[in-house]
Amino acid sequence: MNSWLLFALLAPFLWGFTNVIDGALRRHFVKNDVALMWMMAFLRLPFVIIFFLVFGIEIPSTSVILFIFLAGVLWTFPFVFYYKAIELEDPSRIALMMQLVPFFTLLIAFFAIQETLTASQGIAFVFLITGGAIAAVKRLKGAWHLSKAFFLMALATFLWASSDVLFKKFELSFSSFFTAFGIYFFGSFLISAIMLYHPHSRQKILKHFTKLPARAWLMIVSTAVAGVAGSMTFAYALTLGKASLTSVLIGVQPLFVLGLGLLLAPFIHEIRKEDLSKQALLFKGISFALVIIGLIFLEF
Repeated sequence: MNSWLLFALLAPFLWGFTNVIDGALRRHFVKNDVALMWMMAFLRLPFVIIFFLVFGIEIPSTSVILFIFLAGVLWTFPFVFYYKAIELEDPSRIALMMQLVPFFTLLIAFFAIQETLTASQGIAFVFLITGGAIAAVKRLKGAWHLSKAFFLMALATFLWASSDVLFKKFELSFSSFFTAFGIYFFGSFLISAIMLYHPHSRQKILKHFTKLPARAWLMIVSTAVAGVAGSMTFAYALTLGKASLTSVLIGVQPLFVLGLGLLLAPFIHEIRKEDLSKQALLFKGISFALVIIGLIFLEF
């Protein structure tokens, strides 16, 4: 396996791991979406310090810094909706819904930075939105309906896409991708610092972490490290091979989520067992196929 393919597949593998562990954390240990979002944002600080020490700090202009900060905040805040969604659904379904990010990214980029849309990208939108919706279809009490998680993830992916477009627009003002990425991470950490400023807010947040067992802290740290490592390996893969092919490979993340969930469940009993009924597998399979087709149309 060449280096590009290794890093391109490592990113969705690591992000798949975070999906599985995040679900266990939210359902069994930190049963508050805002508190869990705060912790994940706060744990960006060590990585921010490392980025600044290794790559330095660059300030092109005040407006650029503010927009990069905003991109970081928009990356962090949607985790409130993500954690609520992952409490409601199988992690593999959530991973499928996360593939709506490219759909919203191109849509926002079209209006915000005048990126042109092709006919194939329009077709891709149809496949991606349909694939995400099918992943949320469930049959309960004899009736079909869309899971509440779909609407939560639609909002989360829209905000993540907004963050991506802002970063793409203003990262060009920096001489190095890594210095921009460090400030972006600092923006994502900043929201946690602001939340701690008010004593009442600080008390409400920190109470969720005072009596956690060691295994919960191990999960928190491992998912934070895996999330950052996934971002870094994806960025590095982009430097080794074609951006289009690298982005398409992110579509395999739901398969990694399903496989990791089955593999880790015997050892981490808090992991939610995936629905492996024929009906559920059929819908997940159709959704995955539509997502992959959509990503291919989107990139080529």
